[in-house]
Amino acid sequence: MAVAFMAALEKTPESYDNEFDEVLEGRASRIRSRILDLVKPGMSVLDLGCGPGLLAIEASRKGAQVVGIDANDQMISIARKRASLLETPPNFISENILQLEEYTDSETAEARRKADFDPKALPKGEYDLIVSTFLLSELKPHQRHLFMHIVQSLLKDDGTFAIASEVIPQDKSQLNQFWKNRSLAEKEAKKRLPYPIEDLPSLAKEMGLEIDTVEQYGHEISLIIGKRGSEVISNQYQNRKLVYHGIKARARIWYNHVTGGWRGIPINPGLYRAGNPNQDSPVIVTANYELTYYTVMRALSKDNLDAWVLVCDTAGINVWCAARGIHFKTEDVIQMIRITRLSEFVTHREILLPQLAAAGMNPTEIRERTGFRARYGPVRIHDLGKWLNLGKPRPKPRKMAIVTFNLRERMEQTVAHIPFLYAAILAKPILAILAISLFGGLGLLVILPVFYQEILSAVLNIIILIAEFNIALFGNAFILGVFFPVLPAKGNSFWRRGVALGLGTLPFAALIMYGLQSHWTVIVTWMILQFAMATSLTMDWSGMTSVSDPKVIRREYPYMVTMLKVSGALIITFNLLAIILGWW
Repeated sequence: MAVAFMAALEKTPESYDNEFDEVLEGRASRIRSRILDLVKPGMSVLDLGCGPGLLAIEASRKGAQVVGIDANDQMISIARKRASLLETPPNFISENILQLEEYTDSETAEARRKADFDPKALPKGEYDLIVSTFLLSELKPHQRHLFMHIVQSLLKDDGTFAIASEVIPQDKSQLNQFWKNRSLAEKEAKKRLPYPIEDLPSLAKEMGLEIDTVEQYGHEISLIIGKRGSEVISNQYQNRKLVYHGIKARARIWYNHVTGGWRGIPINPGLYRAGNPNQDSPVIVTANYELTYYTVMRALSKDNLDAWVLVCDTAGINVWCAARGIHFKTEDVIQMIRITRLSEFVTHREILLPQLAAAGMNPTEIRERTGFRARYGPVRIHDLGKWLNLGKPRPKPRKMAIVTFNLRERMEQTVAHIPFLYAAILAKPILAILAISLFGGLGLLVILPVFYQEILSAVLNIIILIAEFNIALFGNAFILGVFFPVLPAKGNSFWRRGVALGLGTLPFAALIMYGLQSHWTVIVTWMILQFAMATSLTMDWSGMTSVSDPKVIRREYPYMVTMLKVSGALIITFNLLAIILGWW
C-alpha cells in the first residue's frame, strides 16, 4: 500500500531507496535480495524502472552486464554517480520504458535513434534476466499490457523475468486501509492513480509469459518469477465490441447527458469495429468517454460507413477537455496503435484524428514512431462521411472546420452543466445544510419546546432559501444559454460575460426577494450570492466549451476562485455584523 506514495518519495531521489524501504518495513530490501539471487556472472540483465540504481549496481558487482532504464533524469543521474567507481558499471539510460519496443522495431528504429541512446543496448530477445520492481502499479492498465509485451520481446527464449508490484490485497481485513492509503496518495498528488493490479500472474500469462513462482510480501506486494512463453494468449484491446443501438445504449446516452459526465464515464480503450471494416477501411481516433463513443459510432452507422475506431485511454474525458489537459496526447495515440497492433488490421498507414484534439497532438511524431500518417478530420463526426466522399480535401470546407456554439449546443451544455455542478460541488454542502437544519431543529424542539414557532420558522426559511437558490441557479443557467452571444466580451473572455450576467440579473433577484417580503439583510445577502453565482457559472463554462481558449481558461479560473472566496467572506462578515448590531 506504500507504493501509492512513490511519487512523493521520488521528489528526494538521494534518499529514495532508504525511505521507500522504511515505508515498506524492509520488504523492498527483501525483494531486491531475492532478485539478486537470480543473478549469475556473465548474465545480461535489464532493470526496467531502475530508479537510483541500487539493484542494477549490485547485479553489476556480481559480474552481470547490466542496463538500467528509468524515465526520471534525476534518478539516472544519481545512479550514474553511484556506479562511477565500478570497474564495469551498468549502462544507465534515461528513457520512457514504454517506448523501448520502438528501438527494436524495424519500421521505427531508425527514426527513434538519439545521440545519447544506443539502440544496440537493447538487443531484441537477448536478455538473460529482466527485472522490474514497483513500476507496473504506476502504469495505466493498457500500459501494463504494453510493458509485458516489451518484456516478452526483449527476453531470451530461455531467459528469466522477475517482476514485483503492488496488488489489491486478498485479505478483506486489509482492503479498507489499502483504499484509504490510495485516497491519501491521490490527494497528495492531486490526481487519480491508475487502478491497482488485481491479479499479477494473470496479467503476465495474458502476454504469454510462463509463471514459475509467485511470492507474497505482505498483503499487497507480489513478486512473480518465470520464463518467456511461446505466444501471446490474448489481446483484449483488439476487436472490441460495445452495442451502440437499442434501449440500453439510449439509456446510457441519456444518463451521460443528465449527469454531465461529472466523474468521467469511461469505456475500455482499444480497437472497435464500426460496421464491417476491412484492411482498406479508415481508422478513426477518439476518446474513451462513453458519450463520445456512442456519438461517433452512431454517426458512422447513420452514414453506413465501415471503419476501425481506435479508442484511446483519456480517463473517461471527452476529446476537447482531455486534449487541453493531460489525458489525450501524442503518446496516448502511439501507445494504442502499438498495443492494438493496428498495422495487422489495415494495409494503409493513415489515422484520422479529431480536430478538437489538435492541442495535444504532434502528427509528425506519430508518423515517425509508428509509420502511420495522422490527419485531422472535420470538427463534427457527422461530417466525416461527406468529407471522405469528397476525397479528404485539404483544406477542409469551412463549415467542416469551424467550431460552433449555437442555441441547441448551449442548451445541451446547460443540461449537462447543472448536474455536474451538483455532483462535483453543490450536493454535499446543500445536503449538509438540510441535515443540520432538520435534525438540529428537531433537537432544539425537544430541548426548547416553548420556542416551537421560532424554530419551525427558522427551519422553513432555510428550506425556502435552498429552494430559491436552486431556482436562481437554473434561471441563471438558462439565461446564460439563451443570451450568451449578446453578453459583452472581448475575444474569448468569459469573465466579462459573467459580470454582465451578474449585474443584469441583480434587479430581478432583488424584486423577487422583495416580493417574498424578505428582510433587507436577507436581500443583501442574496444579492451578493446571486452575483457570485452568475459570474462563476459563466466562467465555469469556459472549461466546458470548445469556443474558449485554453490560455483564457488558465488565466480566468483563478479570478473565479478568488471571487467566490471574497463573496463567501462578504456574506459571513455581513451576517455577523447583522447579529452583533441587531439589524435583524
